[in-house]
Amino acid sequence: MFDDGDLFEVANSLAGMVNAPVTIEDRDTVVVAYSGGDQDVDEARVGTILSRQVPVRFRDAIARAGVFERLERSDEVFVVDLPEVQMVPRAVVAVRDQDRLVGSIWAAVGGAPTPEQEAVLLAAAPVVAARLRSERERADVVRRERVRLVADLVSGGEGAEEAATRLSRGPWAVVAMRSATDELPPDLWSAFDLHLSAIAPAAVCAPVGDTIFGVLPAAAAGRIMADFAERVRRRARVVVGIGPAADRASGLGESRAVAEQVAEAVLRMGRFGAVSELADAWVDVLAHRVEPLLRAHPAASPLSRLEEYDATHQAGLVDAVRAFLVEGEVAPAAERLHVHPNTLRNRLRRAREACALDLADPDTRLALMIAMRARGPW
Repeated sequence: MFDDGDLFEVANSLAGMVNAPVTIEDRDTVVVAYSGGDQDVDEARVGTILSRQVPVRFRDAIARAGVFERLERSDEVFVVDLPEVQMVPRAVVAVRDQDRLVGSIWAAVGGAPTPEQEAVLLAAAPVVAARLRSERERADVVRRERVRLVADLVSGGEGAEEAATRLSRGPWAVVAMRSATDELPPDLWSAFDLHLSAIAPAAVCAPVGDTIFGVLPAAAAGRIMADFAERVRRRARVVVGIGPAADRASGLGESRAVAEQVAEAVLRMGRFGAVSELADAWVDVLAHRVEPLLRAHPAASPLSRLEEYDATHQAGLVDAVRAFLVEGEVAPAAERLHVHPNTLRNRLRRAREACALDLADPDTRLALMIAMRARGPW
């Protein structure tokens, strides 16, 4: 029914049978193949093919219409009609491999598909799934080589310089992606690799331990990672740290170290979906670096005196001092705690008299703020 060949040949055959332009996408709306001819059917198709992924405004409209949820649960052909973004109606069908959603087929049929068109699309889904599986298997060898390459690059030094002969000219930046789960989601690397192949072919990525590292063009790293984090947010809670730019590959080791520190600190704070450089997460990183010292010597921190007093008297001094440090003044701090300003003043006075904490002293305030910030977000 379909030509033997790659996914582009399948897309062309399918387009001829349904008499409509076709795109084949992965589950993150990255285009893996499309039919030739009639590519200007609408702005959505033109933008999708040019960037090899569905443009953000169309993807957001598709999400609002519940299309992604329907693809997850249905194997039937259905129509996506979004006149508000001037998109020609598409007939869409999910592509599954061993009951797992791996992509979708979109045919710009212009309205409700005929029974014949539905039958062709349904028959095409397992063919596309098989081609996707075959391409993944062929890519395994390439990916193993990619892991070695990325590991060499992010280690910095002479090994990175040698490995960098396979990259385009710098400057580059290392990005570190971490997941909320102990193990990386099984398809996260594949999705990231495909994302990069579509919009930054010179970039490389691979998992090393519990982190996926990427070596990306420094000028575009933030934009690329923000777009990818948005694309996977429905199925993976991730954080991304971006290291400083390195003009030479030997500097990628330092870029990696910073990216890891940023990702670890932001992950600890639970800022899922965040894509951060060091300047964006400076306080998070600082608190994270100080935490081992605080954990090893808890009694040395002025915060411990407040906590011990509260444990005995249930006085609410920790909350009072935190609110005052955050707001800087009594009135907004009292409003934050939903208490009278005089109540807050009394608690701050008790902190000074019973716990020997002088909140007028900048060193005391700094020590308290660092200790509190190391515990988590304000």
